[in-house]
Amino acid sequence: MEKFNYGAFYLGDARKLIGALENESVDLILTDPPFGLETDEFDDPHVFFEIEDELYRVMKRDAWLVFFWSTKRLPRAFDLKRFEYAWQIVCQFIKVTGKCAFGDMKYQSVLVFKKGKPKLVMRSSDMLLAEELPNVAKPKNPQFKTTFANAKLLSMFSRAGDMVLDPFAGFGSTPLVCELFRRQWVAYEIDPQKFGGAVELIRKTLEGKTHGKSFETK
Repeated sequence: MEKFNYGAFYLGDARKLIGALENESVDLILTDPPFGLETDEFDDPHVFFEIEDELYRVMKRDAWLVFFWSTKRLPRAFDLKRFEYAWQIVCQFIKVTGKCAFGDMKYQSVLVFKKGKPKLVMRSSDMLLAEELPNVAKPKNPQFKTTFANAKLLSMFSRAGDMVLDPFAGFGSTPLVCELFRRQWVAYEIDPQKFGGAVELIRKTLEGKTHGKSFETK
């Protein structure tokens, strides 16, 4: 486990780790779960659905579940039984990042589900740009979710001081923006290589922050 200013990052299986969280202790879940596209040995979408009851348990009565999802696997996301679907946000890439059935792939879906009747913190748009915050050196891996898009999502669905959970933290984009925007957070990652890279990225970014720059949001 690695501790930071606002949160803790755990190496391990979300199915085992999430049990340590208290009931109704999480304000927002912002994550990038496995899609089942066989990108690596841990890319098993069943894990996300296996922990649905636990995700529901730890979330407050009125809270958001926001997650990136593969357009190719879009129908599978609706296997969630306890959460109510709210909307889809499109994360648009500046450059072509791959191929799809119809040609170039230039966006990814971000799905918004909810527990109870949560309120939006900040109105924005249902389209986000896949860019990086100016002080973040993005890892050269397509699985890394852009920090600008995650920061916008964080601002829309949470406030400074809220507790954010990322059970599939990957290369650490969500934990990093939580640190920069003063959210309390807990994150899990099962892949030791991704975990190590994420910890290094967070520490280097925090050490290199520009003096005087504010990352606070309401």
